[in-house]
Amino acid sequence: MSLRWARCSWVSLGLSVLVGLSQTSLAEKGFTDLEGEVAQFSDYLHEERWLVVMIWSWTCPICANEMSGQARLHDRHKEGRLAVLGISLDGPADVMEAWGFAEEHGVTFPNLIAEGEDVARFFYQQTGQPLRGTPTFLLYAPGGELKAVQAGPVPPEGIEAFIRSQEDTDG
Repeated sequence: MSLRWARCSWVSLGLSVLVGLSQTSLAEKGFTDLEGEVAQFSDYLHEERWLVVMIWSWTCPICANEMSGQARLHDRHKEGRLAVLGISLDGPADVMEAWGFAEEHGVTFPNLIAEGEDVARFFYQQTGQPLRGTPTFLLYAPGGELKAVQAGPVPPEGIEAFIRSQEDTDG
């Protein structure tokens, strides 16, 4: 009986180590861009620019309505103090659908992709809140401080007005 218990304990320990290793490698892998290249979120935060992050899915009808407006926002400000970054939670298995969705909606801003649970973990690390759905927006001030979080649609003009109000308050 004790031999069976010992064997079960070793099997359990081995499975725990394998699960831990797979979670570690998954966490280290992080985001990729839509071309499959590994990307770090921190590379998109800048000292001089605001960053609008839109978490989206190609299956989300509200995201479809928001994409074109966010693309125009990015295009209006791409040489200025604001950038847009998309994060798809569709995962590598649906990268072609995500890529096609971005193309269909005229997206010119960069997009990252990861599994939904990894995007939810990222969101929680950034905000301390659970991800409630798509689209969800995060707004980072120059230097990388998170200033606003909003689930649901956000008009580009509202983002611009919020940034103006923050700059008027800060400066």
